[in-house]
Amino acid sequence: MSADVLQLGNGALSIELSRFGGSFLSCTYRGVPILRPTRTDGLASERHGAEASFPLVPFGNRLEGNSFLLSGHRFALTPNASDPCYLHGDGWLATWEIVSHSENEACLRYEHRTALPSPYAYDAVQQFRVEADSLSVTLSVTNRSDLALPMGLGHHPFFPKTAGTRLTAKADHFWTERAGHLPHQSGPFPGDLDFQRGNRIPPQWLNNAYESWDGKAMIEWPEHDLRLEVEAQPPFRHFMLYAPKDADFFCFEPMTHLPNGHHLPGFGGLSVLEHGQSLVGTMTLSPRLISEGR
Repeated sequence: MSADVLQLGNGALSIELSRFGGSFLSCTYRGVPILRPTRTDGLASERHGAEASFPLVPFGNRLEGNSFLLSGHRFALTPNASDPCYLHGDGWLATWEIVSHSENEACLRYEHRTALPSPYAYDAVQQFRVEADSLSVTLSVTNRSDLALPMGLGHHPFFPKTAGTRLTAKADHFWTERAGHLPHQSGPFPGDLDFQRGNRIPPQWLNNAYESWDGKAMIEWPEHDLRLEVEAQPPFRHFMLYAPKDADFFCFEPMTHLPNGHHLPGFGGLSVLEHGQSLVGTMTLSPRLISEGR
């Protein structure tokens, strides 16, 4: 096993982390994958084949026009992947430092210093902890720029999608998608994309934001007698749902803000952090057997 890959676990729950992209390479429960490795444009793909999840920092999703206005000043960022828009921040494309590692815990750190034309400079930390049959991930970002800047956090996990996969997640608003894979407008939930009382993941293209999420979700794979409870503490109050058409995976992405938040009222939930201020949030994944809850 490479020194760049960290293993965590307690027997039932087994996890592999990578320094490249600060990513998950795998996560299984009783031998069944609850995260599905999927090729992306990140460093983990280049080094290990595929990521199963990666962090979104200092914000997630796309930045329209690769620029934004703040206090009368326009700031620009350079596209960082195959997408024409700057995408998913820097952490998923960076090499993270191993701060600590034990059987049940790990800490990874990434320092990003200003690289013009981007104004962003920050420190990011991920703390992973396996306790009983649950995994918690605490992600933080601290502004190191002399400027106050809009920042956010998110996670981009890839989950297996089977014929019977069912998602339950309550949110107040649904966003349609427009050209460029950008959010269009908030409106009513389409029937097959309303997961408030539970619904199967449909086979069509999905790339939609859900606003004002209550921070809890349930994913069920009846074929494997498996369910996964997802809980995200504030400031995680939105999520993205993404899947290519007829894919065998889908992404349920907890986020502190809406996609393209730089161009939405109130920065779409992004937090404007002064120098030295931090934003911190924890996501917990708790797999269980469905039969155990009967």
